[in-house]
Amino acid sequence: MKLLEPVLIRGMSCELGQTLARALVAEKCRILGISRSRESCNRLLEAGFEAVYAEEPEALPALLAGTAFHAPRAFVDCAHSHTESLVAALDPQQIDRWSLEDIATRARFLRTVVRLMLPGREGRCLFISSAALAAPARGQGYYAAAKAAGEALYASVGLEMAARGITTCSLRLGWMDAGRGRTYLRSRTAGFASLVPTGHLVSLDEACEGLLYLLSPGARSINATVVTMDGGFSQTKPEPQQERTAVVRGE
Repeated sequence: MKLLEPVLIRGMSCELGQTLARALVAEKCRILGISRSRESCNRLLEAGFEAVYAEEPEALPALLAGTAFHAPRAFVDCAHSHTESLVAALDPQQIDRWSLEDIATRARFLRTVVRLMLPGREGRCLFISSAALAAPARGQGYYAAAKAAGEALYASVGLEMAARGITTCSLRLGWMDAGRGRTYLRSRTAGFASLVPTGHLVSLDEACEGLLYLLSPGARSINATVVTMDGGFSQTKPEPQQERTAVVRGE
């Protein structure tokens, strides 16, 4: 498959980010992880990936100067919020930190990468979103709000920059047996997969296959929009609690 590359991946140290990185390497793509902490950068280096530590997004042009990654043709934003709390329970200082780390910093990284792409008049920016945006669980208000802001930013870039060769798309993923999703699912009653019309949770391989397609030139008309990959769960009709319990138990 022909893909747009070189590729910058923000938040590549997560399970999905590393799985995507391996899939891109298998497709002979040049990839570089962008980390905001030295710890995550070191994890990527130890795993055999190229990575740079960039606490401030505006440092990227200087860090990438003289390398192939100074003119990226693709950017995948896998970074996600770690803030989960009842909306009224979070301290004001934590709210300020959340808005800086999960909204403002994302906007600054996107701005920086788009400006790197502009001279080549070609680029593709993908944002990893979540079905929690449309139906947040209790305590996911800040997480969902961060995803909503990310989708809005990416859609606007796709509208503003498409005429200059840069397009965008957000991939809204449903339940996944990976990363934090695995912890969430395994802490609750088994049988979540039976609630999904396809009968299974979204796998890492499925998510990566979708991302690879969205990074191909043939997908660039999927622009300034959201693609949902949740097995159809978001379209299902809510069931009475007793029926839902029976489904979960496999009765």
